Amino acid sequence: MTDMYCVIGKKLAHTLSPEIHRAYFELSGRQGEYTAVELTEEEIARGREFLLGYDGVNVTIPYKQAVMPLLDGISDEAREIGAVNTIKREGGKLFGYNTDPYGFEAMLASRGIDPSGKSAYVLGYGGAARSVIYALNRLGADVTVVSRDPARAAADGHAAIDYEELAQREGYLLVNCTPMGMFPNADASPVGDDVVARFDAAADLIYNPVLTRFLRSAISLGKRAVGGLYMLVAQAMKSQHIWTGDDGAEALTKTVYDRIARGFLRDTGNIWLIGMPGCGKTTFGSWTAQKTEREFVDADAYVQHLSGMTIAEMFERGEDFFRDEESEAIACLACRKGLVIATGGGAVLRDFNIDCMRLSGTTVFIDRAPADIIADVDYASRPLLVQGAERVWRLYGERKDRYAAAAQITIENDTDEREVFDRILSALGEK
Repeated sequence: MTDMYCVIGKKLAHTLSPEIHRAYFELSGRQGEYTAVELTEEEIARGREFLLGYDGVNVTIPYKQAVMPLLDGISDEAREIGAVNTIKREGGKLFGYNTDPYGFEAMLASRGIDPSGKSAYVLGYGGAARSVIYALNRLGADVTVVSRDPARAAADGHAAIDYEELAQREGYLLVNCTPMGMFPNADASPVGDDVVARFDAAADLIYNPVLTRFLRSAISLGKRAVGGLYMLVAQAMKSQHIWTGDDGAEALTKTVYDRIARGFLRDTGNIWLIGMPGCGKTTFGSWTAQKTEREFVDADAYVQHLSGMTIAEMFERGEDFFRDEESEAIACLACRKGLVIATGGGAVLRDFNIDCMRLSGTTVFIDRAPADIIADVDYASRPLLVQGAERVWRLYGERKDRYAAAAQITIENDTDEREVFDRILSALGEK
């Protein structure tokens, strides 16, 4: 018998939840159906029988509080947050949970953002903010709420300030829990660059667009940045764990995220090609750009354009100097749309660069065997390969795991170039 699940809310035309859970069913091999059901306030008020018709239900705005009186039990964290986003049916009874704190924690961890023992400022004090505050307190952060009405948060026992006072503060993490920047108002941001500049990392719960104005600001300023799409997927996998008892559901988060992100960013997102020098990034990048009618950018050439120096000249000042210039160029490219970008071989060495790529598009790893690279590489034109074949093997060993972790798609360059190109197009959904 197929298990039945759904998400309920008021307006669900653009929800990604069915796509996320269907990806889980396919990847896990479990049988299940997941649908989106729009309900009115009146239907929610008398909706217990409806809820009992499903094995599990996700709840989104504006009903996360409204469903609570219909339930037979509520988890401690859902009760403290004051909202339920996951309902499980057990033996004719309904039990409520909130997976948003887990999703938020997973989102931060995915990009190495650790607020433990550090200051975190939460923008907004709606339902989403309460889940974030709960998670940050659990992680051991020093949390301050930023609100136009700080007295309301203060009355609930939170340290709270207004936006005017925020302009004088600095800290580790800035979290946007407001709707500012959400589609179709993608150019809006809750704070300006001057505020973002005083923090080390930025997180945005908004996932449409994936790269918000708030996150673009963080990236342009060289900050760690992460968007809400990963949180959305992570909390969904936690729901599956609650419903099915599948201990492997949470481990599928990155795989499901990569699949969802590819589709979500297909039309406007960049296509980033990563891999070793000599793996074919420039060739496949230019072909992909022609096929998809996008602009092609060679990141190394772009670095030289911005710096006014050759790569060899930059390396004369040290590799760190070149990497700084490279990160600045990647940040600039991440804030543009619809590009195909062939990156330098060492672009994945900095987590910041990976953040830029993953937030602004789809990353493709062109994996070519070192022996094949050695056979036709021009060492003289590649500063890091002047030591010859031994250097190629060593760099490949050092970087392969970084390439694989950064990529949403991995393509082996192990045959005719045209066949490899066909694989790339197919993986991108462009054939």
